[in-house]
Amino acid sequence: MNYRVAGVVLAAAVLSLSLQGRLTAAEPADPPGEMAAETVLPAEQIPFFHTYNLTALFPVGAAAIGQAGFGGEVLTLDDCIDYALAGNPTHAKARENMRGVKPAMLVAWGNYIPTLSSSYGLSQSNRTSSFLDPSGVLRTSGGISKSSYASLRMNLNIFDSARHYFDLKNARYFRRQRESQLSASELNLVDQMRRAYINALRQQQLLTAAESQAENRREQLRLAEARHSVGSVTRLDVLQAQVDLKDQELVIIQRQNDLAQAKMQLNRLMGRALEAVFGVVDQFDVDRLELDLGRMIDYALANHPDIAAIDYQVRQQRNNLWMGRLDYLPTISTSLNYSRTDEGLELIPNRDKGRGLSFGISWNIWDSFQRYSRNRTLEIQLNNLVYDLEAARMDIEQDIRAFWLDLQQLYESHLALAESRDLRQQSLELEQERYRLGAASLLDLRQAQTDFSQAEVNYINSKYEFHTALSNLSGSVGRRVESLVEELR
Repeated sequence: MNYRVAGVVLAAAVLSLSLQGRLTAAEPADPPGEMAAETVLPAEQIPFFHTYNLTALFPVGAAAIGQAGFGGEVLTLDDCIDYALAGNPTHAKARENMRGVKPAMLVAWGNYIPTLSSSYGLSQSNRTSSFLDPSGVLRTSGGISKSSYASLRMNLNIFDSARHYFDLKNARYFRRQRESQLSASELNLVDQMRRAYINALRQQQLLTAAESQAENRREQLRLAEARHSVGSVTRLDVLQAQVDLKDQELVIIQRQNDLAQAKMQLNRLMGRALEAVFGVVDQFDVDRLELDLGRMIDYALANHPDIAAIDYQVRQQRNNLWMGRLDYLPTISTSLNYSRTDEGLELIPNRDKGRGLSFGISWNIWDSFQRYSRNRTLEIQLNNLVYDLEAARMDIEQDIRAFWLDLQQLYESHLALAESRDLRQQSLELEQERYRLGAASLLDLRQAQTDFSQAEVNYINSKYEFHTALSNLSGSVGRRVESLVEELR
């Protein structure tokens, strides 16, 4: 028994010295003339728990991620949003639709301007005819005949059942509707970018945690091999440590694939090449939001672009209904024309000139209920739009309340998971020490490692689920909630 204890102590001492030597030799020096890259580690010396640096195994609070390890330019969230607003094809369609506003405004104003038309025609013929005169002599008559026609006409509808007035109002509402739709497209794109960027950060953090956990498993394997070499554990511990390392390498492969998919989605939203390489920056903290829910809902109902777009559609349809009702009134128009005609033989021309001014009244008295049918259809469409507007208001209010509740719950969950992660980390440190001294089995150490790994994953997910819910809330409000907090204070 004494030989066994002595062997364990000797193996632990040899392993501790060898690991400390490797850690000392592995410290890289900063390149001359260059600043060291930002890391996730604090500037001061990191305390080691025997031969394990657990605080460096899972660096979650990174400021910049993927700069050295993943290459490419580093893009902040604002950089990605700028790329998306400039290159996203779906948002480009919304900008293209704005080009239809100017023609609609010109047509509406053009109704108050007279229309002007002109025409011009020219013809020439050469005709010769023969005949016998009373004396029996054959004679010919005719010659060159030319004719030309020119006219200029100007028309103006003085009163067209008030259509000109309502058309002009509808053109203005149409412009505001398209502006609201463009704002809604931008809001939706920014929301998609925020969620995609957050997902990329999540996958990056999970990959970093998986790689750190794999390094931890390698240390576990080296410790098991060292203890097996002195006979303190069986070969089974070494085999199990090898299996755990291979399983963790499979997890890394899956995390790498998830990260590649997340970045490809970001590139797709930005309108860039799908294979473009870039890094992401973690600028997200989990803080409690102090904001009056009622005021936030009032702001959303008054300013959300989706609601504004439907509201302008309602106003246009209401004007269309008014035009339908006023269609029972007569229309009054006037026209002014000038014409000139030249025709006849070359030597004997015939010139006519004409000028005219006319007024006309047209009144459709009976049309077999056609106007009544059209007005009823317009009224139904108007009521349906009003119902859509009310439903949109209720949906936005419901979404804001639901996302606000989710945000409060996720904040509390994040605090609890942060505490749970710290406790699991302390438990793992104790189990590693006990296993190093031979007081714990590999099964106990593996269970502690599994618990800590799951606690770390839950902590990472809770952080980015909070910001995903915050992005959803911003999309429902129609503005970034963080900036709205400052305005409504």
